Amino acid sequence: MIPFPPTKWSLFMNHILGRSYLPPYLVDHLYKESQCQKLKSTLLHINELMSRGYSTEDKEHLKQLFTCSARPGTNYERIIRDAQEKAFLPNHTHSNLPICSRSDLSLEPTYPSPDELHMPHEDYLIVMKEGDPAKPYTPVQIVYDSIGYVRQFYKEKLNIDKIFGCDSQINAVVHFDKNYPNAFWNSQAIYFGDGDSIYFGPFYNDIDIIAHELTHGFITFTTDFDYIFQSGALNESVADVVGIMVKQYVANETAAESNWLLGENLFINKAKAPALRSMAAPGTAYRLSETNRDPQVGHMRDYKNLSIFQDNGGVHINSGIPNKAFYLLATTLGGYSWEVAGQIWIRTMFDKTLSTRATFDDFAKATIRTATEKFDHHVVNLTRKSWENVGIYV
Repeated sequence: MIPFPPTKWSLFMNHILGRSYLPPYLVDHLYKESQCQKLKSTLLHINELMSRGYSTEDKEHLKQLFTCSARPGTNYERIIRDAQEKAFLPNHTHSNLPICSRSDLSLEPTYPSPDELHMPHEDYLIVMKEGDPAKPYTPVQIVYDSIGYVRQFYKEKLNIDKIFGCDSQINAVVHFDKNYPNAFWNSQAIYFGDGDSIYFGPFYNDIDIIAHELTHGFITFTTDFDYIFQSGALNESVADVVGIMVKQYVANETAAESNWLLGENLFINKAKAPALRSMAAPGTAYRLSETNRDPQVGHMRDYKNLSIFQDNGGVHINSGIPNKAFYLLATTLGGYSWEVAGQIWIRTMFDKTLSTRATFDDFAKATIRTATEKFDHHVVNLTRKSWENVGIYV
């Protein structure tokens, strides 16, 4: 395994900025099999992304820096940037705080001055912003429209007006790097690679991926689950839950009609890899070779006790357990997943008793509390049963 940066040791004290859609173990396996240098550089980037932290003091400072950046009354504004079109910024002084803005951010998207502290996505030129004419059949338009659907879902089905807890710009970067096989959230913007065309296609073609990455921003401003061990797996799982709900929403699918697969358009070899994750059957989404298969688990008896150096303690692996619990509840209830199960999960994200290091037990208890407050005894019992069926008894 390519080593992690030395900052990994600081994760026990710091919050983590980056969220990688692809798990590091998948890229590591592919690199070992192919010795492809692009996969090696991608793995190094994922390891760096998943180890970069900020302190609690930085987090408090962030609250002072954060500027509500959308026009009054709009709640959000989409800004799409092209990583192949760079702004002229000779002195790179990047801010590493999550979703912070320059202190006097204009309501019109502007570029920082050459010497100004700025966010990494501001290195790239804006190619589309809220209200611009359509650019049909382009990655820019796909991402722009998909963010719109995610926003619509949050507002109409989850009754959440402000994904990031504030009127805000939503920045997305397309064509990141060259043939970059991943998507990620760096706590300031979402980035999409075009894929390497060997193992992976473009990362902007699945709306569940876009919803997943944006939901990491929502999590930052609610429970802010630390991206390690069980709290990190909950972070990944909640992002998956919203991802699958948005996918079902756009397709107008009920819980029974959905295939519960995430990242269906990612892999080039769809025979061996129909998807990246399965919420219905964690661990079955792909099997590229005997040694490179989906390692997700869906029950506590299979829980992987991994070190901080292994997928941040298994955040992409053990997330299959809460994923399966949500799937079981939604399919048992029937109808649309967001009508009851989704309401329970998302309302639980506003539970002030949940710490940033919440465990599966903590989250399960909180969902049962939410179900008790919002629904009848039948729903409460089904919620408890869904957790028991994945080995969590609370």
